[in-house]
Amino acid sequence: MNLAIHSGAHDRALQVFAILAAVLALCTTYTDATARQQKPKPTVETADLAKRLHAQINKERKKRGLRVLAWSDALSRIATRHSHDMAGRNYLSHDSPEGKGFSYRYRQGGYSCEIRVGMVVYTGAENIALSHLYNSMTTENGGAHYNWNSAQEIAQRTVDGWMNSPGHRKNILLPYWRQEGIGIEIERSPGNKVYITQNFC
Repeated sequence: MNLAIHSGAHDRALQVFAILAAVLALCTTYTDATARQQKPKPTVETADLAKRLHAQINKERKKRGLRVLAWSDALSRIATRHSHDMAGRNYLSHDSPEGKGFSYRYRQGGYSCEIRVGMVVYTGAENIALSHLYNSMTTENGGAHYNWNSAQEIAQRTVDGWMNSPGHRKNILLPYWRQEGIGIEIERSPGNKVYITQNFC
């Protein structure tokens, strides 16, 4: 009899424990979901992101014994206008829809680049990239949850992508460049796209 009573009390205790565990699990799930929903989009500023990209580029050059590039406000303005145009007209190309390339944009910006190395004259170069403010997106209970990127993550992924592309890598590591400018346009919604232009001289 005592054993039966003890067993019944034990069963009730297990039931109470199971109910409490279930309630706690639901609370935890709700809290996690709420936290995901309320996780704010990071503030990514174009000027800060451009400087982070510039630092990453110089890090890659220094690793290979190349001179670091000075920052050029003039090239940055030219690059910014191209990023703004790509975002506004929804394209990703070195040439505008009218077929105008970076040399045209240099001239339009009143900028001249001429670096003579023997018989070769370097007149500039350009890298472009399209990134996003988020790395991935999942849907849960009809709601979208974003895995947002920080400014540093965007900078690192962009430079890694360029360094893994022969043409972009060649531009970054050309030993004759002296300066660069980077211009960025961020499409906050709906695509959260980040248009990036990098110009060299």
